[in-house]
Amino acid sequence: MPNKDIHDELDGLLVAMASLSHGLEQVLGRGAAPVTFRAGRAIGLKADIKRKESDTLAALTVLRDELSSHGIQWPFEPWKPASSSSFFYDKNGKVALKLVFRNCMIRCALFRYSHDQKMSLCMMNHGLFCGYVQNITGERAELEIVHAGENACLKELVLTKRESTDG
Repeated sequence: MPNKDIHDELDGLLVAMASLSHGLEQVLGRGAAPVTFRAGRAIGLKADIKRKESDTLAALTVLRDELSSHGIQWPFEPWKPASSSSFFYDKNGKVALKLVFRNCMIRCALFRYSHDQKMSLCMMNHGLFCGYVQNITGERAELEIVHAGENACLKELVLTKRESTDG
């Protein structure tokens, strides 16, 4: 069965990545997360995006489609408390919203390797996500972990409008 072979190969690769990130953390200490975040962001910023989008919710759909076109299945959706009327809120003058990430390959690999979440491999994924968001919307994006769990992670996406610069 070819799909099982591909799944097993991918699973092995992800466990190897978890091992490498653990080694990187041992060598660089706290500096590992910013290095991997920047590497992920650079990849997202350089991606050839098929469609730009200024509406944040529509941009997330574009992002999901872009990732899927590269074979990356990383399910996420906007989240809000039942008492809230909007996904969006102000965070220190910036637009923010919460996202739930489910079935994350990175989280599964970290569990299999017995390594903590919120470390450099998660940060690489966050950088990739933020780079894509910035590439699609033109807004600088930061993604912070609010809760890292076994079944899903809750994250906060904060967007900063880019000032246009002439010349």
